[in-house]
Amino acid sequence: MTQNPRNTEASIARVLKYTGLFGGIQGLYVLIGIVRNKLTSILLSTGGIGLIDMYNRTAELIGNSTNMGISFSAVQHIAELNDRGGENSDPRSNAPLVHYIRLVRSWIAIAALLGCLVTLLLSPFWAWLSLGSVRNTTMVIALSPLIMLLTLAGGELAILRGLRQLKTIALITALGGISTLCITIPIYWWMGTPGIVPALVISTGVLFLMQLYAAHRIVPYRITLTSWKFLRRGSKMIQLGFSYILTGIVCSGCELLVRAYILNAGSMGDVGLYAAGFTLTVTYTRLIFTSMDSDYYPRLSAAAGQVERLNVAVNRQIDVLALLMAPLLIIFCLALPLIVRILYTDEFVEAIPMVYAAASYMYFKAVGAPIAYLSLAHSRSRLYLMVESSYSIIFLLTATVGFSIYGIVGAGLGLSISNAAYFFIIWFVYGREFGFRFDRSTFVRCLWQFGFLVIGLSACAFSDPLLHFGIGGLAFLLSFAFSMHLFRKEVAVPERFKRWLFKK
Repeated sequence: MTQNPRNTEASIARVLKYTGLFGGIQGLYVLIGIVRNKLTSILLSTGGIGLIDMYNRTAELIGNSTNMGISFSAVQHIAELNDRGGENSDPRSNAPLVHYIRLVRSWIAIAALLGCLVTLLLSPFWAWLSLGSVRNTTMVIALSPLIMLLTLAGGELAILRGLRQLKTIALITALGGISTLCITIPIYWWMGTPGIVPALVISTGVLFLMQLYAAHRIVPYRITLTSWKFLRRGSKMIQLGFSYILTGIVCSGCELLVRAYILNAGSMGDVGLYAAGFTLTVTYTRLIFTSMDSDYYPRLSAAAGQVERLNVAVNRQIDVLALLMAPLLIIFCLALPLIVRILYTDEFVEAIPMVYAAASYMYFKAVGAPIAYLSLAHSRSRLYLMVESSYSIIFLLTATVGFSIYGIVGAGLGLSISNAAYFFIIWFVYGREFGFRFDRSTFVRCLWQFGFLVIGLSACAFSDPLLHFGIGGLAFLLSFAFSMHLFRKEVAVPERFKRWLFKK
């Protein structure tokens, strides 16, 4: 007798469990980030926030251009080799695993050196592209250690993920947030904006050392850089990562170009407002997605080629993300004026309308992200490149056109439009390629929650507190009740809470 895949493959209870498990650590990380952003905004104002964002995006673009995609392509094979050794076996005794990790670290070291070299040689170009002037070349040169450290840290994180050291990764994430706070704020207080690059380099270096220490304890750090016979064994890994390199270049490049356009058409203060609005819209709601790499992606990969199992897994993930995201976005937007004053300073109040315009971006992402993983689960790297690049180009066009017409609010509206277009693209393309279909119940739930979200966001436009909180509060209560009804039906939330509350 075959079991119902709806019960065995992915239940709402399972997805909600892992979302809560990994969301807790991310919640702590976000809390630390809130304190850091508040102090940074006081010390550096909107211009400083904008400069930090430009440096981070520049480093991200250079890193994605030179890291060979290894931090992504190596994870799956490390996990396979680790599984062959048995659940309780010592990875050090698994010779193929040790050999492959040594190969990964060797190529990561080469990629780190390449990134540093590309930063130094093309520093005038990067300065012109990101900051609009070659006069900032010196500061871009100072970013070269950051590029190297980011690549090395990505390699060690890939090893930890492949070895499924999830608790270790969670601990490092929390400690990394605390160390970044303790390092950056004193430097900003002492040096001001000239301290941005040193703060980024030192905090990233500390994070890398934590990851290296954790991974080295499991598999000692060894590299071989002088033997081409050894290094060429990584050719498949490099080939697999090539499409992801191109995807990273396109995505990071478009992100940087949007900010460069805002800088040229406006000011560094506008970039700071955009960065704050983007952080408020994306970063503080992203913790809901934290379970996808650790639980959802492995399940989806295991079901590759089995259309019914895939559809069940995707639809259940969409159920949970949509039901969590809609009420969160409504209450977040209703309280946004207070939140901005708590997280930032009064200078950043101008970013509030942008967040209202961009809020639906995260809802479309919640519905679309589970579908987007299908190309990764099937190892269709070229299809992944094509679809993700199309989104980046649409985002570049809508955000820049939106800013040119409506300023910061237009840029936020561009975010929502681009992700709505992306959702319909992946729904159509992956439906044809992998047979994905919405469950009728899932689709209806998404429509209801989107309706509640539209009402809640519309209420935010009213300056009258009675209309603002009355209509918005009603939309939140309806959305929250709708979600809780399903969660109670599927996972018995009150009963589980009672057992936790009164357990001996």
